[in-house]
Amino acid sequence: MFKSIDKRNGAVMEITGYRIPGEKQPRQRKVYIGKLDENGIFTPNKLFIERSKKEELEVEVKKLQKELNDKKNGKKTDKNKIETLTSVVSSVSGKKKTGLTHALTHIATTEGFILALFNLFGEKLANQILSLSFYVLSTKNEALDDFCYFDASHEHPYGSDISSSESSTILASIKAEHVHEFFKAIRNSDLSSSDKDHFCAFDGTAFSSYSKNLSEVEVSKGKQDPDLKHFAMAAVYSSTERRCVYYRVYRGNIPDINTIDNFVDVAKAMGYNFHRIALDRGYCSWKNLYRLNFECFYDVIMCLKANMLVYKETLKAVRGTFEEDCTLYLNDHKVYGKTVAQEITLTDSKDNEHKTTIFVHVYYNKMKSADQEPKLYGDIEDSIIKLTNLVQKKKLSVSDAQKRSFTCKHKSLITVRMTGIDTCVFEMDREAVNEARSKLGYFMLLSTENLTAGQVLDIYRAKDGVERVFNNAKNDIGFDRPAVKTDATLEGKIFIIMLAGMISTHIRNAMKAHREELTRKMTYNKLLKELDCMYTFSVNGKTTWCEISKRQEMLLKCLDVPLPIAPNKVKVTIKKKEDPSQKSRTSYALH
Repeated sequence: MFKSIDKRNGAVMEITGYRIPGEKQPRQRKVYIGKLDENGIFTPNKLFIERSKKEELEVEVKKLQKELNDKKNGKKTDKNKIETLTSVVSSVSGKKKTGLTHALTHIATTEGFILALFNLFGEKLANQILSLSFYVLSTKNEALDDFCYFDASHEHPYGSDISSSESSTILASIKAEHVHEFFKAIRNSDLSSSDKDHFCAFDGTAFSSYSKNLSEVEVSKGKQDPDLKHFAMAAVYSSTERRCVYYRVYRGNIPDINTIDNFVDVAKAMGYNFHRIALDRGYCSWKNLYRLNFECFYDVIMCLKANMLVYKETLKAVRGTFEEDCTLYLNDHKVYGKTVAQEITLTDSKDNEHKTTIFVHVYYNKMKSADQEPKLYGDIEDSIIKLTNLVQKKKLSVSDAQKRSFTCKHKSLITVRMTGIDTCVFEMDREAVNEARSKLGYFMLLSTENLTAGQVLDIYRAKDGVERVFNNAKNDIGFDRPAVKTDATLEGKIFIIMLAGMISTHIRNAMKAHREELTRKMTYNKLLKELDCMYTFSVNGKTTWCEISKRQEMLLKCLDVPLPIAPNKVKVTIKKKEDPSQKSRTSYALH
């Protein structure tokens, strides 16, 4: 081992050479231990300080242990000296954070993740994948290069450091077929297609990336960092298993509406037996409805788009009826609801027609309508002012304005009137605005099964579980960008993140189920920190748990995680003895 100085920033690193059987050239493991300032003074980092202190303590422990053994084996034994040395040995033994990883390991075991990983990757690689997942979950997706700090402070399944080169090799070893087989292995085979309450929700999201070498990254209309390129992810949420049951990565420029085709093929291959599927507005199309309802025999619930003919015709038929009939009010959802049956004709890829009956559920929210109306007028006024200023500053020509070659909010509700050769006026289109006003507060859901408006809305609102899958990855895990450079490591990095996200989903579901026991101040992040403060220490090769507080016991119970074997507790008893000279004297006894 030798030390090297990085001249770019004065960083000092330790370089350890090692060989792998079968390879001609040796490899190197680099660990940064501090920096050199302009005067050549070395400033150690946290890792080097902790490691040096640990090495000193280990030497002291060996000395004290030898002295302790000599005294125990000698003829004359000083009990007080032995107890003192034993306490010193115990106090200087290195402590590690174990509570959080203990809970995560138990959750991964009960959910079937560990068994599936062991069968797919073998023991060593499975433990490395689990350790990386625990690392990104507990540190909010810090760089994998810093895993050495996590290894120094935490107990984890792999039990050793994972270098940067090793982590890249691990990520590259995870292929798309492994992801498919993993979800097959953990899929609940007891799900019944006759279960009326069971459904799956399908949705997609986009992630931005700085890398230009990823084949999945492309220019798209992603909401997150629109100036960057994106890759997309589609996920399936199961209402019974209450977690993500499948995901896949695809190019960011592929329209969301086309991803259903791949989902249908995957559903058939993996043997999903969902009774119904809930879709967001972005996936609403007659082609998707045909494939899901006629080919997969799913009952479909989807949100209709306002520009669809069915939406417009149904709205004309029911507008004004909610004020006349108060029985249509759904108290649980605070909206009015009404169901209208309609006959439609769907066509397949060969232009064959298939007649079917759909049920359009119309909902009206008076409060939402009242809130949206002033916002509508305000947005139109802002757009008119903005366009007028652009013409005055000659950033928008009158001819372009007349051709409507401009962008703004509610462009279809604004007209352009010429007032001269080089002047024009932007005005509200009163008829179009009145039509837009008549749609405020309304939204519609389509279902292929005859359910009430309240039942359909219950199912559709419960589909936000798929949104929580993405929120867990982006917020709980901190996965906003992949931080990888090659396609080989992208699939593996996302699998690590999604595995951590599924464990995070389990924790949040448990917190929701035990909300009465947990205080409002006990947030998800505070729960992780509380469990992370549970330590173990090693003495003579034996691991012992430090004291476990009542709050930590309660949190483990809420997560259905068994308590670890705690150390013997010290019991204090108080006895009062009568004394002739004093009324009372208190004595303390330790047991």
